[in-house]
Amino acid sequence: MNCGDTTIDGLLAGDASVQPLTSGTNTPAVGHLHDLLRGHGYAYLADARAPEYTAYGPTTSRAVADYCQRNGIAAANGADGSVLRDLVTRPAPKGGIGPAYVPLVLDTAFTSVHRFVWLTSLFETGGSFQTLNLNTDACGVSFGILQWSQKPGQLHRFLQACHDRVPGEWTRIMGDDSILAYTAKPNGGVGANGVAIDPAFELTKDPWKSRLEALGASLIVQRVQLDLAAETYGAELAQERAYVLPTTSQRGFAFLLDLVNQFGPSRVEQHYQEAAKASPNEADILQTLENVFVGIARPEFQPQVRARRQFFRTTKLLSDAPMPE
Repeated sequence: MNCGDTTIDGLLAGDASVQPLTSGTNTPAVGHLHDLLRGHGYAYLADARAPEYTAYGPTTSRAVADYCQRNGIAAANGADGSVLRDLVTRPAPKGGIGPAYVPLVLDTAFTSVHRFVWLTSLFETGGSFQTLNLNTDACGVSFGILQWSQKPGQLHRFLQACHDRVPGEWTRIMGDDSILAYTAKPNGGVGANGVAIDPAFELTKDPWKSRLEALGASLIVQRVQLDLAAETYGAELAQERAYVLPTTSQRGFAFLLDLVNQFGPSRVEQHYQEAAKASPNEADILQTLENVFVGIARPEFQPQVRARRQFFRTTKLLSDAPMPE
């Protein structure tokens, strides 16, 4: 499947009229290259939150040269078709959701809802399918692109989906179903400090930690993650359409969906309706919501909440045109 970027698709197809990506290039294709390289361990490259995301600079040159050397690819003047083909066929240890990885590696069309999930996931995990949060928030283990968390039961929901949708892959990696019964317990089977009530199911330690990491690395399971995240956001999007203005843009929906991910649907709906009464202008509504939710956040987290809200209000990766049903 193509990703829809004429440069990336042309290079992968061996189109001689398409020039390799080289130093000094500033184009969306460079952003896709950064995403693919980040999946192979080059975490220092800019992601979609950074202004230099689409710019082929010295760090891009260094990453491409190192990747070629490590993987026996003939040195080229920048990133050509051979580099890109290797990036999408070689298993990526930190593969992440994005407009190139989803169609080129997971063979799935990248939809508007996937775009919403992608942009939220950048703040949750840097976009990586394999990310485990090992109880740093006293909620047990959190996993994957939307950080399904153990304590509120989200991890169980994700694990159950894997078990039901890809049973062969589930058995290959997890062995049996015991973790399902355990994570279905109240609070996901963890105490107030996020530590397992039953030490045999301390998911932050092996064998469970390694099994969850293997689950995240599986392309089959990554598709389950993608589908579950899209279903979650699709359902929330339907709820939002019941109360937002009919002129709400892709940007507006993305902003609200990310707010719901952080603060829950009821508070977002309440404060949206209050802001819309004061002004029907979407830019005003989003600015008001930004200010409200920064104020709700704990003081130590307010700068991060502000930066996250500003990103969704201003990024060029979202459209300001009304979003059709």
